[in-house]
Order: sequence, then C-alpha cells, then structure tokens
Amino acid sequence: MNKKSGLGRGLGALIPNDIALEKRAKINEDGEMIDHVDINLIIPNRDQPRKDFDDSKIIALADSIRELGLLQPIVLKRKGSYYEIIAGERRWRACKEVGLKKVPSIIKDVDEFTVAQLSLVENIQREDLNAIEEAAAYHKLIDEFKITQESLSKIVGKSRSYITNMMRLLKLEEFIQLAISDNIITTGHGRSLLSLDTEKKRKTAYEYIVSEGLSVRKTEELVKNYDHFFSKQPILKKHKPNKKLPEIINIEEELAVSIGTKVTIKESNGRGKILIDFYNIDDLNRILDLIHQK
Repeated sequence: MNKKSGLGRGLGALIPNDIALEKRAKINEDGEMIDHVDINLIIPNRDQPRKDFDDSKIIALADSIRELGLLQPIVLKRKGSYYEIIAGERRWRACKEVGLKKVPSIIKDVDEFTVAQLSLVENIQREDLNAIEEAAAYHKLIDEFKITQESLSKIVGKSRSYITNMMRLLKLEEFIQLAISDNIITTGHGRSLLSLDTEKKRKTAYEYIVSEGLSVRKTEELVKNYDHFFSKQPILKKHKPNKKLPEIINIEEELAVSIGTKVTIKESNGRGKILIDFYNIDDLNRILDLIHQK
C-alpha cells in the first residue's frame, strides 16, 4: 500500500498556497465569502425601493473609491448568468463611474422576499430613501408578500404607527407626493393635507403652503380652519393672472430646459423679472455654476 509521506503533508499544511491565501483574504469578519464579480454581470434590482439617485453624491463616492477603494462590498443574488443587486446600488454606480472591472461582492442565496427585506432595511439604515419611496416599499412588502404591519415593524425596526402614517402618504395626489420627494414640503405638511376631504381642497391648500412658505404648525391651523380661512381670501378665489404672451412662454420653457428647473417670467409693458426655482443649497449652487458657465 502506497502511503504519502507525513513530512510532505505537513509541509503543505505549513506553507499555504496562493489559492488558500486568496480565499482566506476573501472572508469577512462575519464569515461571509467576498468574491470579485465582473461589473458587466451585475444588474440593478428593478424592485429597488430607492428610485432617485443624486448624481453629485455618486461622483463624490466615486472619488472616494478611486482614492481608498470600495470599503464595503455590495450584496448580490445570482440570477441565471447574472447577479442582481440586493444592497449597494449606489456603490455599484460609483464603481462604474470609476471604471472598475470587478466589484467586491457578497453573494447570498435568498428568496425574493428576503431580497426585498434586505434592500429596504439597508436603505432605511443608511437614510437613503425619501418618504414616498419608503412608504411605497412598505406597501409593496405588505401587498406582495402578505405580511402584517406588526411583522414589518419588527423587520425594519420602526413602530407600527410610524409605518401606518408613512403609508397614508400614498393616498395623496401624485403632485403632492412629488413635492414631498423633492423636499418642497415635508411629510408633516403631507399628513396635514390628508385631513382635507377633496382633491380640490388639498390642491388649494398645497399651493398656498408653498407660496407662503408655511410651517407644519401653520399648515395644521390652515387645514383645521380651511373653509373659514379661504372664504376670507377673495384674492385667491377671484384673481386671474394676466395672460402671458406666447413669446414669453417659449422663453420660460427654453430656460427651464437649459437650467433644469422651473422658470417663471413676470412681464408687463416690456419690463419684469425672472424667477428661478431651487429646492436646496446644492441645487442653488448647481444653477449658479450653470449661469457662470454661460
């Protein structure tokens, strides 16, 4: 009987080969295997809760990855010959911006419900979702996977009342939901508007909130005394703005496309002013940069 030398076997154990070292380096502190996956084989999750990605933040993250590398692997699920993102789409987008060929990844063998859970929880923990995206994700989990709000509250670490209040925002009209997503108004404003019983009332109140810059507290007072308040506002009911010339409307549209935001021109007898909407300081700086370039 041929028996291998104990010495040979001992040397092999004492001197690990490159493959063993590589595998050891790929295991993280949680015991999960980290693989380097071809970036062209990775596809985004079409059910990703987050729908809007800030390009400036993607570029900033890309700069960090270029300097320090990707410090946190993305999480994937094998789907046929491709890999679907469970968590880390922003990191994946930044890696594409950098031009990486392979991305450090953790591959998980999980079902669709678990994918939806992990994606939602990761976004909530990173505070990457706006209120409407978060509400839509809660609704999807409850509707598609038939789980209770009580079970969902344990999964995401939020109270049942919090989840209920967030999901109520989906009853608002689309233009109000968009305003919440774009930080024009807050979720507090949105919840107050839900107290009004018709779309017409919500639209009138919303326009007044935005035009006057009302706080949530003032909005609550407005909604509570809606009929009395607007009966005392004849200007809001009867005022009809001057009809704009087609030339002015065309210029507004051209400027809006060029600057990437709403532009309003107020003109009378050849004189007037241009109003440019911005939604936060970053947006204002972006508009100023465009103006300076031009």
